[in-house]
Amino acid sequence: MSVVYALLAMLFFGVAVFFYKQGTPFFSTGLGATIFILSHMLVLGVLSLVEKTKYDAKHFKFIALGGFLGGLAQVCFFLAMKHGKLSTVVPIRNLALLITIGLGGVFLGEQLTPIKVIGILLGIVSVILVTL
Repeated sequence: MSVVYALLAMLFFGVAVFFYKQGTPFFSTGLGATIFILSHMLVLGVLSLVEKTKYDAKHFKFIALGGFLGGLAQVCFFLAMKHGKLSTVVPIRNLALLITIGLGGVFLGEQLTPIKVIGILLGIVSVILVTL
């Protein structure tokens, strides 16, 4: 089921970024990002009302830090989108997976199989080729 959710996230992120790019010339970065994030909050607020509440106060700091860093990333991404081309900005932004995979390997003990390493290398090559 996780692969289905990941595929849906890929689809929704791809379409969302396309629409965001359509609006960037008409809003300041701060206002555009605020509208974008408020839209996220609306969806997530409804979800939090319908799903069972489950939280662990001990690990709240990880969610908060992730949200803070994600917010900084969004601002940088919005600025890049405003001043750059989709075909350049989006592939570079998606190299974030390298950092995530590396952190997962170092801190969570997730295994990098030879096939995964080859996939990562092919992904890097594809980003380089797309941004040329």
